[in-house]
Amino acid sequence: METPGTPGEAQGSLGDLAGRLWAAVSCWFMASLFFLSWWWPRSIDHGRWVKLGVGILAIEFLVIHSSAFLISASAAKPGSGRTRSLVGLGALYVVFGIAIALAFHSWEILASFLAVMSGRFWTVWTAPEGASTAMFRFRAAAGTVLYLVLVFLTILLPVPQGGITPEVLREVWPNAGSGLWQRHPETALATGAVYFLVLGLIEARPLKPSSAG
Repeated sequence: METPGTPGEAQGSLGDLAGRLWAAVSCWFMASLFFLSWWWPRSIDHGRWVKLGVGILAIEFLVIHSSAFLISASAAKPGSGRTRSLVGLGALYVVFGIAIALAFHSWEILASFLAVMSGRFWTVWTAPEGASTAMFRFRAAAGTVLYLVLVFLTILLPVPQGGITPEVLREVWPNAGSGLWQRHPETALATGAVYFLVLGLIEARPLKPSSAG
């Protein structure tokens, strides 16, 4: 026989839903920016997002790296202990984000990084007590595998050029280096578009409470 949920449970469910939606929407927003920069590079900030997209995909390594620490934080009970862990981790990754933003000479990279990370941190912070770390592990593993598979696929398989013609690339990124993503940013932008689209679906999945028995 089902019993009505308590106000605390209802509030926890709403917090979990808000966190999942925040994380998912931030990913889908990023996917749209990557897609637009791939096919209509001049449509966002006069083409500067071609370079920014490559930088953001590189900084995603930090997001993947943070997954293990977020899993550890998710295992803590809600309260001051979990909050302290997340504040400490947040400060650490902000420093990393600032370092990469300085390397790319772009604060937009930092802002995008913070937008994505804030959703994931919020999901952990609002996770109800007893939420299974198995779901966080699934998200971390799925995100890592998805990132690596897409990177290798876009390296091995031909990627449509989209709107990034040689003329456009010289205009929007005149000092691009010799790396693959710098010579062919469409590979990075295609990777980012698909990666963040699918990642949003993963982030939207509800957290399952741990089994009592």
